[in-house]
Amino acid sequence: MLAAVLAVYAFGLERGFTEGEARVSAFVCLVIANLGLIYTNRSWKRSVIAMMRVPNQALWWVSAGAVGFLTLVLSVPVLRQVFKFSTLLPGELALVCAAALASLLVAECVKTRPVRRLLRK
Repeated sequence: MLAAVLAVYAFGLERGFTEGEARVSAFVCLVIANLGLIYTNRSWKRSVIAMMRVPNQALWWVSAGAVGFLTLVLSVPVLRQVFKFSTLLPGELALVCAAALASLLVAECVKTRPVRRLLRK
């Protein structure tokens, strides 16, 4: 996850983003990736998709709260100024989400039986 966040930040700066644009990109990636880790770490034996069928009301409250506050921070100018964020274009948001989901995919792959066997050795 750290690698994904750092890659998003560095990619943004390399592409000529302002500091505020790179900062908001890294922040969104961090929040989405953290939510992904919460979902991934619910079980070390079952996949994220299998665990979605297991009810967990607190998980939905945490997810809704995180996405809700992230939406507020991205859309309310006063909150953007508090964090010194710039606006994030839809294409940039899609790229950031893809990077966060890629880190989630890596975390899911670590849970597979062959990888767990390799890690134990």
